Amino acid sequence: MPLVRIDLHEPLRDLRPQMSDAIHSALVEGWEMPADDLFQIFRLHEPGDLFYSRTFPEADRTDIVFIQILAFTGYSPEVKQRGATLVVDRLEALGIKRDNILIALSENGDGDWLAPAAAAAAPASASVPTSESVLAEAAS
Repeated sequence: MPLVRIDLHEPLRDLRPQMSDAIHSALVEGWEMPADDLFQIFRLHEPGDLFYSRTFPEADRTDIVFIQILAFTGYSPEVKQRGATLVVDRLEALGIKRDNILIALSENGDGDWLAPAAAAAAPASASVPTSESVLAEAAS
């Protein structure tokens, strides 16, 4: 269950629905996660609110879109790279320059997520899903 936070400048406001679809579809395809696993937060910033290097590492930035992905531990480096590459490809198709995208991935484990509605609906004897069970279900 990735939680995706996207920080971008105000001029990109109107692209949010397309960006949401692009990022989500890339993770569904690249990470083979369930299509209804959609949790995103877009934060708009005025010009001058986001600070970044225009050249590091070997970049030619004219703007910045920060994408932070918090996900269950367990995805292989290859799967993470595949998903990230698809995110960049799909955002570029929307007219966002590749160099203007920076993706940071963080992972956490079992017990770090809470979905109160799901927990309340589960029988008392049911176990809390683990990252292994979620990944196994997604792979099937």
